[in-house]
Amino acid sequence: MKSQSNRRHFLSTLALAPLAARGQDAPKFPPTRKITKGPGFHWFAYYDKLQFSPDNRLVLSNKVSFEHRSPTADDVIEVGMVDLQDGDKWIPLGKSNAWNWQQGCMLQWIPGTESKVIWNDR
Repeated sequence: MKSQSNRRHFLSTLALAPLAARGQDAPKFPPTRKITKGPGFHWFAYYDKLQFSPDNRLVLSNKVSFEHRSPTADDVIEVGMVDLQDGDKWIPLGKSNAWNWQQGCMLQWIPGTESKVIWNDR
């Protein structure tokens, strides 16, 4: 983790160098934090899908056991959500055989509902 932190620091310093050269302060970004952890790799896919529950407590996510290769017809993702008010607890919802890295399985909250989600499967 130390080398990753050093790399991130170096890259952020490099990215902000033009501002420093002009005597400008670095922009203030909102705080961020990691809400998922292994085992497995988590992500939320498509940009026009609703990721957060209406009350912003739950965050939808896909989970797989591998990275750095294209999925095969036999690869299955786990579909779930993270409870931000319960220690970022992972809550499994189901699985999907119809997915890709860019779009996931089109997982989303159904617009206008408080507790319904939908995703593709085959």
